Amino acid sequence: MKITILGCGGSFGSPLAWQRHGNIDINNKRNFRTRSSVLIEINNKNILIDTSPDLRKQLYDARCTNIDAVLYTHVHSDHTSGLPDMRAMSLINNKIIPAYMPIDMIPEMEQCYKYIFKGEKDYLPFMEIKELEKSFNFHDINIKSFKHNHGSIDVQTYKINKFAYSTDLKKFYNSDIDNLKNLDLWVVGLLRENEHPSHAGFSQIMEYIEYLKPKKTVFTHMTALLDEVKLKNMCPKNVFPGYDGLQINL
Repeated sequence: MKITILGCGGSFGSPLAWQRHGNIDINNKRNFRTRSSVLIEINNKNILIDTSPDLRKQLYDARCTNIDAVLYTHVHSDHTSGLPDMRAMSLINNKIIPAYMPIDMIPEMEQCYKYIFKGEKDYLPFMEIKELEKSFNFHDINIKSFKHNHGSIDVQTYKINKFAYSTDLKKFYNSDIDNLKNLDLWVVGLLRENEHPSHAGFSQIMEYIEYLKPKKTVFTHMTALLDEVKLKNMCPKNVFPGYDGLQINL
């Protein structure tokens, strides 16, 4: 299984805008972050988690011309609004692409992207909504999912084999965190060092890491308040900030 971090930035990306650099060193290319999404290559299938607003360039840079399925974490636009770019993937490969999402996402996605899922006027549908289950098989790939808290809404954590992805994380519910023990790789959202109303801060995420003890942890969904080198120096060697284009083989 190969994991590619297509984008690891927060909703604004990093840096924010022209000469709005936050706390990052702009001479470090790894501090230039597009919005968060990840590509999983497993059993000759390409599974995409979220369709960020930067999806077209992300897939181009990854030299990816085929997506077999999309898994959605939540409805926020920095995780969904690149959805129209999936039309090219559908046309190139002449197929309808399944989009797995929690039931609470479905009405808004159908309303906002009717032409994608239902077709409209001259547009034929090119994706199909699949209601997310806690555990399901996609071409013999077992995918597990559960909700975690993101402030006023919930977000899906996804787990495939010993890889898991938890973006936009504030806290876990009940004992759900125990589903993430014995991981080879955990990709987890870290918006900024300080706590945020909808995101855990650095100290809380590190407490989760110390409890779970994954072999590797990679941060994603980072704002321009987090400099790659400074953050790396705050962490043990097996915990580090991601960067656009990072590939990890499991």
